[in-house]
Amino acid sequence: MAPPSKYTPEFREEAVRIALASSKTVTEVGRELGMNPETLRGWVKKHKERNEPPAGTIPAHIRLRSHGSR
Repeated sequence: MAPPSKYTPEFREEAVRIALASSKTVTEVGRELGMNPETLRGWVKKHKERNEPPAGTIPAHIRLRSHGSR
């Protein structure tokens, strides 16, 4: 079992938000936040996996809209 995280869920969410909105690299953002950049990189990757459709798929709302226009 993994040890409890030293970062709160709120910190994780904010760090990911900053990393995605920044023009800086994940490494730069992680260092500025005083954390291991690889930890932040993992959080960003998980966020993207949960929130972005796989490449080559069409989101349901677009599929449904295109079928309704026939």
